[in-house]
Amino acid sequence: MARAAFGAVATGVLVLAMSNPAAAAESDTGSASSGPTSGTCISEISGARACFQPDGDIIFAKDTSFDGYSVYTSWVNQLKDSSGNWKTYRTGTCRNNRGSGEWAACNKDFYENSTSPNALGGKGSRISIAACVDDLGGDTCEPSPYIYNSN
Repeated sequence: MARAAFGAVATGVLVLAMSNPAAAAESDTGSASSGPTSGTCISEISGARACFQPDGDIIFAKDTSFDGYSVYTSWVNQLKDSSGNWKTYRTGTCRNNRGSGEWAACNKDFYENSTSPNALGGKGSRISIAACVDDLGGDTCEPSPYIYNSN
């Protein structure tokens, strides 16, 4: 009988476990929206505005310029682990291809700051968003400070 690495008996299926696997970045195209009804628009640059609505965990991207470039909101969600350290848990983008003056929304589901335990065994959840413009030759983004996710 063949043996797999780590001394386990081979059964035809090899499963590798990682202690903290990096999740793939999420990429969404936002749906049409009239914009946030509450929350915080905490990132803005020439051509783009980014907002986060904690009630419902909705990420917004608004195209604010007739420059022909599409816009998106980049986001990072961090959780506290069981030792109280902030760790990046999820990242992604909410793309707005709808044109100037239009809002796009991406409905996410983040842990609340008060949830205990969260996926990393601690208590704490925060979000940073960045308004971004798809420029020629590279994207231009303006990140926000982190805000706690609580509704």
